[in-house]
Order: sequence, then structure tokens, then C-alpha cells
Amino acid sequence: MKLIYKGKEINTTITTNTGIMRYKFQKLYYAIVINNCNKYSSIASKQRVDVVMTDNDYNILSIKKGMHENTIFENTEAKKTIILPLDYFQELEEKTKFEIKK
Repeated sequence: MKLIYKGKEINTTITTNTGIMRYKFQKLYYAIVINNCNKYSSIASKQRVDVVMTDNDYNILSIKKGMHENTIFENTEAKKTIILPLDYFQELEEKTKFEIKK
């Protein structure tokens, strides 16, 4: 599965595990979509990431670029949280949309 934004693609995995980043990845090379999640905590994270909150149709509601350790990010309207490698999508903007390619 791939997540697409403005023509650029990234391999993607989908989960419902809200504690996924506690696994302390050495380096994140793909996107992680967490379903039914509107809050993300990087307390146990080992690396900085970009975090995007979307609705069920992947419309971008809020963005936190370069989220570092010991930070909490929340959007009560969000239905999905997407964790991206740092600066993978340079021009992320709210009120735009991701596409999914299966």
C-alpha cells in the first residue's frame, strides 16, 4: 500500500496500535497510518517525525512537523494519525488530501 501526496509516494502500513512508536525504530523509512486515533505521544520515540491528523477520507486536519521526543499532539476531530519520516513530504498543507494506492 502507498500513501500519495502531490504525486510523491511512500510505502505505508496501517494499524490500530496507538503505541506503535514505542518500538523505538532506528530509522523510519515508511508511513504508519493509525486508525481510530486522534492523539499521538512521542514520549517513548527515539527519532523526530512528522505527524499528520486526518479524517477518514485522508483530508488533512492538522500537521506537526519535526515532532520531537516528549511531545503530545492532538486533534479531537481527527480519525487517523499518520506518522511520516522527518521532512518526507516538504509541502504538507492543511485542507489538502492524501491519496491511497493499494
